[in-house]
Amino acid sequence: MSIKPIVQKRVSDEVLDQIKEHIISGEWTPGAKIPGEIELTGLFGVSRVSIREAINRLVGMGVLMIRRGEGTYVSEILPKDSFNALLPFLMIGKASLREMLEFRAMVEIESARLAALRATQEDIGRMKSILDNMKKCQGDYKKFAAEDLNFHTALALATQNSVVVKVNAIVHDMLRAAMEEIVSQTGFKDGIYYHGRILDAIIAKNEAEAVEVMKEHINVTIQKVGEPNGKDQPSNQAK
Repeated sequence: MSIKPIVQKRVSDEVLDQIKEHIISGEWTPGAKIPGEIELTGLFGVSRVSIREAINRLVGMGVLMIRRGEGTYVSEILPKDSFNALLPFLMIGKASLREMLEFRAMVEIESARLAALRATQEDIGRMKSILDNMKKCQGDYKKFAAEDLNFHTALALATQNSVVVKVNAIVHDMLRAAMEEIVSQTGFKDGIYYHGRILDAIIAKNEAEAVEVMKEHINVTIQKVGEPNGKDQPSNQAK
């Protein structure tokens, strides 16, 4: 399978899709090292920023893993067979926003607790960087939603639980569509406010606080979804 130069469309999405194809096809097997950023830049004909964004998203999904000083490898946590099962799952009908938020309540509240117990300095650094990106993306719903989802993906990684990471990867595309719609309805302030508090709780290793803030974050979002004038009118706590 040859790598095709990228034309049009969202560049990082095209890069991500082609990397997925190489893994699904078996050309890049679980545990295999993939080409480095510079080589991928030449193969795809795109910037290193686009390559890095695609790789970071796949790392967040548990598909790739970065070994410092060695390179990027296909994860053995999510092998080819899991991808084959994943593809039809992503083709199911669109879930409602409430369904997606209820799912997040079941998974992410406990994820916040585990992250407070297990997050490494690398995990914390990743979440800090994403939170900074969210602040910079205010005003752009699509970019903000992408960074919002990146934060929750980083949270899943911080649990150090392979099942949580797998489930997050499986529903990633569904969550992305839901996140864009949620942000378009609720605005930017709550996401920054609650993610900041969640991160503070994780840094402090305060699992009870992490749980309560995540629960409040999701409950406030559920209340706001569907409210016609809810956009950028955050909860009293966020004002």
